[in-house]
Amino acid sequence: MEQNKSNKYFIILISFFVLSSCQFDWVEERRIYLNKIEFGLSVKDSFKQKSIKYFAQDSSNNNYSLKISNLQFKKKNFYGGTSARAKQIEIIGQLEYRFTKMASTKSGNLKISGWIPVNENNPQAEMMAQRKIKEELELLLLEELFKEYWLLES
Repeated sequence: MEQNKSNKYFIILISFFVLSSCQFDWVEERRIYLNKIEFGLSVKDSFKQKSIKYFAQDSSNNNYSLKISNLQFKKKNFYGGTSARAKQIEIIGQLEYRFTKMASTKSGNLKISGWIPVNENNPQAEMMAQRKIKEELELLLLEELFKEYWLLES
């Protein structure tokens, strides 16, 4: 009886190890290898550094080339109330890109936005919040560009 229990637990333990070792094949790599990555003059260095997480250069294969020509952030105030004061700020990130592979070219624009409330009592905190939301929008734009590449590949 005791030997059956130990065999049962041993089989469960072995099957657990086998299943856990198989999961590594299911993990998808979240990096795209491109022949060349170019950035326009308006693209900041912080965005270039973040793009390394998603895109890498590998000229050995016949891959796409990426050119990010423009990255802009626009600020838009929304007013309301009886004194018509600013209530919310919308920050819109716009990214212009072009994927090129031999004779085919796919270009487009990506737009994404975020909202923050106006902080009249502490303008310094508002400016810091705007910087943080721009950083988050940069990551979201890169994720959208990542999706555009996979749509192009499929």
